[in-house]
Amino acid sequence: MTESPLGSIIAGRYRVDSLIGSGGMADVYRGVDTTLDRPVAVKVLTDRSGDIRQRFLREAQSMARLNHPNIVSVYDAGESTGVSYIIMELAEGRTLRALSDEGVSTEHAISLCIELCEALQYAHAQGVIHRDIKPSNLMVLETGVVKVMDFGLARRTTDVSMTAQAGEIVGTISYLPPERFLGRAGDVAGDLYSLGVVMYELFCHRLPFESVDDDLVAVIFAHINQPATPPHAVNSEIPEALDALILRMLAKDPSQRPLSAANVAAELRAILTGGEAPARPAPVEAAPPFRAPQAPPAPRAATAANAVKGPEESTHNVRSLLDATLRSSRTLNQALADVMGGMLAARNRRYEEAEASYTSALATLEQLGGQETEWAKTALKFGLMVLQKATEGRATQPEIKKAEELLERAIPIFHARQQRSELTDAERILQAFRRISTRLM
Repeated sequence: MTESPLGSIIAGRYRVDSLIGSGGMADVYRGVDTTLDRPVAVKVLTDRSGDIRQRFLREAQSMARLNHPNIVSVYDAGESTGVSYIIMELAEGRTLRALSDEGVSTEHAISLCIELCEALQYAHAQGVIHRDIKPSNLMVLETGVVKVMDFGLARRTTDVSMTAQAGEIVGTISYLPPERFLGRAGDVAGDLYSLGVVMYELFCHRLPFESVDDDLVAVIFAHINQPATPPHAVNSEIPEALDALILRMLAKDPSQRPLSAANVAAELRAILTGGEAPARPAPVEAAPPFRAPQAPPAPRAATAANAVKGPEESTHNVRSLLDATLRSSRTLNQALADVMGGMLAARNRRYEEAEASYTSALATLEQLGGQETEWAKTALKFGLMVLQKATEGRATQPEIKKAEELLERAIPIFHARQQRSELTDAERILQAFRRISTRLM
């Protein structure tokens, strides 16, 4: 959609009055349902690509299933004269970030977090995970009630699989759990991690993982590998029990986090009242930094020697079958880990290491099949690395030629999927390489 809907009537009943905010794929307006004479929020899709339209519809479907006092209600959704829209409850107030910036007591902050947990527990019980919990999606009304907004990235838990969403890294980098950077889909544990980041920021007035120069690669690396500074060390007024809870929510390994939002809410209530925290499972030994699993060895071929199978052989066969089932997801995770390694190496100008990582990732993604988008994005990263090297006068003609060939293959993929930003970058870099090649001839 190119024209503003301001002043128009959508679907014959929803008047669009004023712009409230803009996002990456949609704008939100204050409006009026002229049939019921009530104020509403009108969310209008601005990106018309097929994937985005599906996500937009998925947001409406996810939110329409949810009826909870701490979740913004959806009243209607559809398309009218080429406009895709969602009609929602008009939630006016301050975002959690704005409230935090103004200052809020520890007790009040804990109470707000309990409400957020209740909203998430309800959504999770309905089979919906949010996947984009962050302060700007959390509205505190004038009445003091918290409303969770924007389920645009939500997934039903029954739709989540290692392969279906692997590699889809969306949302705001600072609030994403480490497993999302390694290609896994969001789940309940991921929502709790994001809520842990929100709580850390709310109580400490800073993020647990940040970069002074906005280096996103450094932030991602910290999420995956570096422990958070204990909140109590940043703000001495934070109770020790709250400090321990937030750190558990920020555990690298999802299995080390609280089991549910309901468990988090119960602990917060105990902290708020000064009572004893509810019993928790016995602590397990601290896990090493969460990393993408390595691809398992191929199952042994059957031979006459193992035709008669004992208990150990049967166990081996079960494990081999499980490994074979999960191998593609594990291999994809390894490819994404290689991409991350390439980004880190390129940032530090370790070009040989970066090229090896990207080359490995490209080969794996091509071998897996069905990963054209990830392959093309990796090719673009390789091209950026070579261009960076070329600006330093260190790129050779064969390296530039390789990058050109990869980008020529990636551009049709970006075009077919209407990935405009990536397409523009790829075409720009390709033209730069052609100019450099002409000078080198």
